[in-house]
Amino acid sequence: MGMSQDNLRGFFLALLSSGFIGASFIIKKKGLRRAAAVSGVRAGYGGYAYLLEPLWWLGMVTMIVGEVANFVAYAFAPAILVTPLGALSIICCLGSLHVEGEVKSARGFRMRYVYL
Repeated sequence: MGMSQDNLRGFFLALLSSGFIGASFIIKKKGLRRAAAVSGVRAGYGGYAYLLEPLWWLGMVTMIVGEVANFVAYAFAPAILVTPLGALSIICCLGSLHVEGEVKSARGFRMRYVYL
């Protein structure tokens, strides 16, 4: 017994959505870093230079496309199929660790990671 055409469409839309959302975090992170390098003020400290950064806007558009694809996936497939695939965006987002080079733990301690 195979999946229906609608379920397959929803499945692929959910996978596509996760890829777009995960990639958007990486793109926005690079845009934020570029804006901070140009202006000297990070967004977390009140800087607004990222709003003029095309890379950050590309990340926002990528996220919007991913969210729309996720929304449409629910029209084709049941939530029990689409929702777990949304967790894949977290795995895609882990690529942003390569952008940062270090991770802040929940307590604020910085941890360096080592490539194996």
